Amino acid sequence: MYEKILADTLDNYKKMPIVIPEKGIFVGFAREFFCENNEAFREDNYHFPMGTAFLRYGVKGIADKARKNACKNNGDKAELLLGIAEVYDCIAEYFGKYVTVLENLIQQSSDCERERLTFLQENMRTLSCDKPKTFIQGLQIYYLMWKIRSLFSFTGDLGRLDVHLKDLYEKDIAEKRITEDQALDAICQFYERLNENNSGDTLINISVGGVNPDGTDSTSCLSTLFLKATAIVKKTEPHINVRMHKNSPKEFVDAMSEVQYLGQGQGSVYFDDNVIPALLRAGFSKQIACCYTNDGCTEITFDGHSGIDFNHIDAVAALEATMNRGQYIARDYFRPVKYFHKDCPSVMYKPDIVYGFDSGNVLSCKTYEELFGCFVKQWQFQIRQKAELLRKMHLARKKDGATSLFLSGTFERVLDTGCDPLRGGFDVDYYQMFSGSITTVADNLCAIKRAVFDEKRYTLKEIQDAIAVNYAGYETMRQTLLSYPKFGNDIDEVDQIASQIAEIFCDTLDDFYAETGLKIVGDLLGWRFLEESYGIAATYDGRKYAAPIAEHYCATPGRATNGPTAIINSIAKADLQRPCGVVAVHISLPRKLAETKQESLAVLKCLVNTAAKKGLLMVNIAIYDIEKLREAQRDPENNQDVIVRVWGYSAKFVDLCKEMQEHVISRILDVGA
Repeated sequence: MYEKILADTLDNYKKMPIVIPEKGIFVGFAREFFCENNEAFREDNYHFPMGTAFLRYGVKGIADKARKNACKNNGDKAELLLGIAEVYDCIAEYFGKYVTVLENLIQQSSDCERERLTFLQENMRTLSCDKPKTFIQGLQIYYLMWKIRSLFSFTGDLGRLDVHLKDLYEKDIAEKRITEDQALDAICQFYERLNENNSGDTLINISVGGVNPDGTDSTSCLSTLFLKATAIVKKTEPHINVRMHKNSPKEFVDAMSEVQYLGQGQGSVYFDDNVIPALLRAGFSKQIACCYTNDGCTEITFDGHSGIDFNHIDAVAALEATMNRGQYIARDYFRPVKYFHKDCPSVMYKPDIVYGFDSGNVLSCKTYEELFGCFVKQWQFQIRQKAELLRKMHLARKKDGATSLFLSGTFERVLDTGCDPLRGGFDVDYYQMFSGSITTVADNLCAIKRAVFDEKRYTLKEIQDAIAVNYAGYETMRQTLLSYPKFGNDIDEVDQIASQIAEIFCDTLDDFYAETGLKIVGDLLGWRFLEESYGIAATYDGRKYAAPIAEHYCATPGRATNGPTAIINSIAKADLQRPCGVVAVHISLPRKLAETKQESLAVLKCLVNTAAKKGLLMVNIAIYDIEKLREAQRDPENNQDVIVRVWGYSAKFVDLCKEMQEHVISRILDVGA
C-alpha cells in the first residue's frame, strides 16, 4: 500500500537543497525547491498540525522506533512502520548534509562569521542524530519539518508551539543559555523565515495560551513572547490565535490587545471557558478538548489527536434553490469574479450545492410558516447530501486510505500501533460541516415575512420579478425591503430566525449521526462568500447582485448599524454550544476607536470580555483606517505593508482582487467615534 508513497517520498527528499542563509540562526530553504509530484503527500490537507514525535525522539529516534515496532507487526502496519523508518533515515541524512556543508563554509569564513556558522552547525549536528536540546533547536527542527511537510504547497498548520516548546525554553532560561530578549529575537527570525515562503491563505496558524485538562493555566512567558513577536514583525505569517480564559495572565492579555490594535486582523481569540464545555457536550473527552487548536481558517481541531476534513453549504444558495423549486437560474446580469487574490482567474461561479430537489411551490404558500417549511426541507436536503459525501470519504479512507509516511511518523500513536492516521492512528475521526451566510438568509426571510405575509405590500412573485432584473425599476420596493430588521442590530425578530436556522442545521447533523454512526461537527463559518455573492442573484432583503453576503455567523456587511455590542447580542441569541466546530465572528472597526491608544485598547478588551461573557466561542477584531485602504487601492506599490483580515487569515491588502478589497472595506462599522 505504501510502496509508491515511499518511492516518491525518497525521490523528493533526495532533491531537497541545502540552504544556508546569509544571516540569522535558522538554516533551511524557502522557495528554492517546490515538489511537483504530490503522491507522497496523499491525504494530508495541511489543515491540522503535525504530531510532535520529532521533539521527543528526534528524526533518527523516530526511524529507530518505527523500525523496532515494525518487527512486532505484519501486513500494512509493518509496511507503514518500515516506510516511516526509511523516510526518517533519509531526513536524518539530509540534516547531516548541513553539518558537512557548514564545515566547509566555516573553514572559509571570517572570525565573525565563523561563530554564527559554528552555531548553525552544532544545532544541525544535534538534530541529525538526536532530539532538540535547546529552544532554538526546537524552532529549527519545527521549521525544517514544516518545510518538509509543505513541499507541495508552502502551507501547513503549526499548532500550539508555546505548549510544545515550553520545556525547552524554560530549561534554557533556568540554565542561562538564553535570555527572554534572545528568545524573542529567535521567534522573530522564525516568523521572518515563514514569511519568505508565502503570504496570505497559507494555513500557517499558531495557537497560544489555554488551559490544561486539570484546569491549570497552560499560558507561559513563551506564550506572550509569540504574541510580542507578531507585533514586532508586523507581517502576515503566521496567523496568531489566542486561547483565553478567566485566569489568563494580564501580561498575556495585554500582549493580545497590542496585536489586535495593529489593525491587521491578527490575534483571533478563542474562549476556553465556552469552547471546552461545548466540545465536552459534543462528546469529546476532556483530555482531547483541552488540546484544541484551530486549523488554517478558524475551525477547531485537536493538536496531536486528529486530522480534519469538511464540506460546505452556503445557506443563501439553499434559500435561492428553495425559491426556484430546486433549480439554478443564471441571470443575465451575472458576471465573473476572482476567488480572492488579484492573480486568480475570473470565473463564473456556481454555488456548491446540490440542485434538482423541489421542496415545494413557494408561490402557493399562504403563510410565512408554510414558506419557511419549504426552506427547511431544502436546507435539510442540502445538509444530508453534503454529509453523505463526507461519509463516503470516511468509508473509503477506512478501507484503503494512506497518509504520507512523513506525516504519519510525527504522531506517536502511529509509531506505537502501526495504524495509519486514517485507520486508527488518530484518537478522533474528525469531520465538520460549514455553513456560512445563515444570517443573510434570516435577513431575507424576515423581509419576506414582513413584506409579503404581515404587511402584504408585495406578492412573492412581484419580488421575484424585481430580482430577475436586479431591482432595475424597482428601487422603491428595494428600499422597503432594506428597511426591515437585519441581523446584527439586536432585534429579536430577525435574530431568532437565524438562531432557528442554525438549530435546524445542528439537529440535522445529529440525526445523521444517529442514523449512520458518523459524527459530523457543525460550524457556522464560510469562506467563499465573495464568489457566492456573485453566484447568486439579487436577494429578497433588497440586496442587489454582487453586494456582500454574510461571511460567518456575523451581520451582512453594511447592515449592522447599532454598533459592535449589538452584533454580539444578536449572535448570542443562538445556542452557540451546539456548532462546536466553531461559530466564527469577525468584527471590523475603524482605526479611531477613541481619543488615545490606551482608551482604544480598553475598548478592545471590553469587546473581547463581552464576547466571552455572552458565550461566543471566538472573535476576531480587525481595526482599519478606511482612507489608508483607499490610498492602497490608488497606490499599491507604496502600500505593501497594509495587511487586512480576509477570512481565516490575514493578507496584504494590495494582493487582494478589487472585489475582495471592497468587501473588506464594506465590513467596517461606523461606531461614531
